[in-house]
Amino acid sequence: MRRWILAVTAAALLFSFGACGRQEGKDSESGGNTQMEEGNKPEDSLASEDRDTENGSGAGAEGAGTNGASEGEGAVTGTEAGAAGASKDGGEGSGDGSASAEEGQVTGLAQLYEENFPIGVALPNYVFSHIEEYEQVIVDNFNSITCENEMKPDSLLDKKASQADLENTYLRAAVHFDNCMPAVEFALKHDMKIRFHTLVWHSQTPKWFFTEDYTDNGELVDRETMLTRMENYIADVLGYFQENYPGLIYAVDVVNEAFDVGNGDENGVRMKDNRWYDTVGDDYYYHAFVFARRYASEDMKLFYNDYGCMHKTKLILDHLKQAKEEGLIDGIGMQSHLSVTDDIRFTFMLAAKEFCEEGYEVQATELDIGVKESGKGSFRTQGSKYKSFFRGMQNLQEEGWPITNVTVWGLNDALSWRKDESALMFDEDMEPKPAYLGAMQDESVWDE
Repeated sequence: MRRWILAVTAAALLFSFGACGRQEGKDSESGGNTQMEEGNKPEDSLASEDRDTENGSGAGAEGAGTNGASEGEGAVTGTEAGAAGASKDGGEGSGDGSASAEEGQVTGLAQLYEENFPIGVALPNYVFSHIEEYEQVIVDNFNSITCENEMKPDSLLDKKASQADLENTYLRAAVHFDNCMPAVEFALKHDMKIRFHTLVWHSQTPKWFFTEDYTDNGELVDRETMLTRMENYIADVLGYFQENYPGLIYAVDVVNEAFDVGNGDENGVRMKDNRWYDTVGDDYYYHAFVFARRYASEDMKLFYNDYGCMHKTKLILDHLKQAKEEGLIDGIGMQSHLSVTDDIRFTFMLAAKEFCEEGYEVQATELDIGVKESGKGSFRTQGSKYKSFFRGMQNLQEEGWPITNVTVWGLNDALSWRKDESALMFDEDMEPKPAYLGAMQDESVWDE
């Protein structure tokens, strides 16, 4: 696997890239507080993570229907990337895309931003089972991992074991960690940290977890029973990593997507298709933070994670006020599922700063920036948007605001849940796109 050597003084490569056809996509977080259910998404919104499932990853992994930019169609080839490589002081890199790092050279995103914040990537198990194709790019660019699905409740909860011993599991459902072990082992091998995603979420939490007999058709349990199950689940999951892998988990998305005016109650707490709401009530998210603080180790930062944060900043701050005052929460995870039409430089960054001003750490937890129209201009614009995003987060951090992570939601366009919008920095052949040059703040990418 070639080593991606890029720096910030490359020649103007982007103006020679050809066009690549794209299907019409959907808008991203610019849609604001709109209905986000799987199978019932409005045409102008793609903010919710409900489509972020194993099926979505599998389709990309199998190569079905991929639309990523191929060589000569918007990608920066490995040769071009190597030719563009330069040291921080202006030295030239190798022209074959495989040069080893020399003193002063920037080998990738992780090194470029090492004095600012960790750079993360969300990875499905498919990547680990084909790691020879991806390993070098991962280690050159990222120092943090998020499991795309393998740490969500439907992956950790063990239905069969819970049903088999109902007398002992009624209040403490069984859990297992087999699915996330490839990510854990990779992180340990390469001295990386893991963002845990996610403990309490209305989606990808199986119905049986909320029923009397742990079946999909069972009667829902009462509030006190479900609160006890929530507490024990959080205790068992966080306790497992503390005991077996101390220091590995540095951030935890305790609650995901709890506030949504379009699908919420009169106060904006998500109600539709939310069994946490049905069983515990409209304060379920608060109790999740109570339990997480009780069982998290001191080096685990606790986050609330959501889409469309720049459109519902006040809603989030209002609902988290009690948890913040009681010291139960450390930060806000801004998912950052964006589009090239979104105002990143001002609207997004102002929202991030507003969270910081209220005493929260801010992490961009699920960054991807979609394009909808074909043509080289789209990919050049996407590159500018990535540049604007990374530069904006870096500027906030250097001004003293607690920006503590940027995580990209996927490794390449073919593996992305938004593969029809080519939203990531690498194409399906793992060739860097203009988006990657933008993230590297290369001079060949115009400033937004």
